[in-house]
Amino acid sequence: MAAVGAIVVNTNDACFYTFRTNSTCVVSSHRVPVFNLATSRDGWAEQNPMALLEAVRQCVDRTVTAGQVMGIPVATVGIANHPGSVVAWNRRTGAALCNLILWSDHRTATMVERYSWSYGKYRFQTTCGLPFSTCFAAFTIKWLIDNDVCVSEAYKNGNCYFGTVDTWLLWNLTGGLKNGVFATDTTNAANTFLMNINSLRWDKKLLKFFGITIDCLPTIKSSCNVYGRFADGPLKDTIISAVMGNRQAALIGHRCFKRGSTKITLDDAGSVFYVTDETKIFSDNGLMTTIAYHLDVKPVYALEGKIALAGKSIKWTKKQFNIEDKDCQKKNPFSMYFVPAFHGLYAPHWQPMARCALVGMNQYTYRESILKAAMESVSFQSQDILEAMRLDSKAPLDHLKVDGYLSTNKTIMQSLSNITNARVEVATNNEMAELGVAMAAGYTAEINVWNALCMPEDVGKTYESKMKVDEREKRIYGWKKALRSSFNWIGFKKPADYLWTVAPVATAGILLLGMYLITK
Repeated sequence: MAAVGAIVVNTNDACFYTFRTNSTCVVSSHRVPVFNLATSRDGWAEQNPMALLEAVRQCVDRTVTAGQVMGIPVATVGIANHPGSVVAWNRRTGAALCNLILWSDHRTATMVERYSWSYGKYRFQTTCGLPFSTCFAAFTIKWLIDNDVCVSEAYKNGNCYFGTVDTWLLWNLTGGLKNGVFATDTTNAANTFLMNINSLRWDKKLLKFFGITIDCLPTIKSSCNVYGRFADGPLKDTIISAVMGNRQAALIGHRCFKRGSTKITLDDAGSVFYVTDETKIFSDNGLMTTIAYHLDVKPVYALEGKIALAGKSIKWTKKQFNIEDKDCQKKNPFSMYFVPAFHGLYAPHWQPMARCALVGMNQYTYRESILKAAMESVSFQSQDILEAMRLDSKAPLDHLKVDGYLSTNKTIMQSLSNITNARVEVATNNEMAELGVAMAAGYTAEINVWNALCMPEDVGKTYESKMKVDEREKRIYGWKKALRSSFNWIGFKKPADYLWTVAPVATAGILLLGMYLITK
């Protein structure tokens, strides 16, 4: 009997889980919180990369003794992480050149808006599968090269490495300066805006567009691969045989191995995946074309929609209004809507300049209604993405698998079923990313201790829609009106905007001059 380990880094924590092979049984686990650094800059989101690395090491140290957990040998380990976040470090010294910049950071919003206006939001869609957005690593890398003195100097001298969280961890855990492995997988590379979604290689045109050299980027490999071995610690010489994004790992945990499988992860943020098998679908409705997972020779593709804020907006509402879940059991009779665009909206709208809107209040509104609206916003944002997926895939999408900490909230899950008119299935095991990357690590050909494709599905609780058709249509219509009110609140002015500002004044001036000349 053997165990498989899973290192998973989320936005707020890092953890190490071990599972018995071919089962959902957790042998041991440990989790350590990871905190954002305090900043006064609006929209910035950073963490200490060394603190993150130390959190991962601490999780392993608390769980593993001499390569074993509770007397069971650890056969291999997989790494899953939040894609899109960026670390820059000196390849000669190993020191981080700046803080880790999270995927949710919005410092590049003006750059993204300028590119969107100049080239069109979907200029490179058929190359990388993505629209211009702040959540992709290429924009952060360019910003660092242009604005961070330490990064810029190291980059010019050829001493800079850029990587997503998986690359940073992999390089350090496999030795760092002593032959550390500098690599990433296709699921993480697909979220950089630099990988060609067709060739699965760094794209020369995109690198030239952003002014980034290929030497500072990691080698791209499949998700299931022998990446290297732990250089030290209780897992010394243990193989790392899987690397992938945490949302993609959750797809495997849910056993989404068939075309049409649809999975939603709802944590502080959220994501919706629709598996398209080996076929790429380039969206006409604001979705990303990405890699679902890459277990074998050929990758499996998916349509993805990112939700900027889900649970985080609910936490904010609870804190600001001092209320709890139990206080919002009342209905929302006045159809109030909360659009949680604190720093813009992602799929399918891609509005970095949108801002939060609370619509539909009257003198009878109570604070519980605001929390209810915040909870319902998760369902409405999911419905927006699912509606786009239905149009792109021409499939009904009436069966949703859900994970993330919000999946334990019965009110939100019932609302999700009501608004999307779909059956919602919540797994018994909520740690789907941890399970999924462990399955992938054990499935890797050179390891072969886990028959991942044959595991039965794990369904704990099911929700069916209880909302009438006319009520659903009415609520969705109201949401779309509220949504539009949040668009384009701040930021970058295009030349066309100035034209509309100046033209009426110029026209009035010409008319007045004409009237003056006529009277003369």
